[in-house]
Amino acid sequence: MFRSTMVRMCAAKELHNQKMLTLYKIVTGDMGFKNKAPVKDATVTEVFGSGWSKDLKTWFESDFTSKMDKADKDAAGARLQKYLTRLSLTRYTTRELSEFMQSGAAAVDATAEAHNISQAKEFLKANGEAALKAHVDAEAANANWTADQKSAFLKKVL
Repeated sequence: MFRSTMVRMCAAKELHNQKMLTLYKIVTGDMGFKNKAPVKDATVTEVFGSGWSKDLKTWFESDFTSKMDKADKDAAGARLQKYLTRLSLTRYTTRELSEFMQSGAAAVDATAEAHNISQAKEFLKANGEAALKAHVDAEAANANWTADQKSAFLKKVL
């Protein structure tokens, strides 16, 4: 009984490690998706779930780099961060990238958020709070935002 339980627990841990290693290889470009599907944020989220980035970082810090010395950990961490930044840029169109890339790739999310907040404030002045909330609800559904993300955005605008 104990042995079979331990085997199942070890198998689950090994399965999780294999999943995270596959995700790591996809993110860093060492491996691609089946049928040459593009490696985009949306594709990775569809395959690995909405918490893939947090799970990958947790696994990377606890399991993948646990036996590395500090210099190797820092180099591996910098490499992963570079690829995560590249992957996050796939959420934007080329027009948005040309507009928001003025501060560099690492600041695209912050620049886009500031732009969206300024647009929402203009929309609020022109159409009122009820129309803004309805518009944000519709856009949040299109962007697959969670309820927390939607409420945080509205809090910043209002």
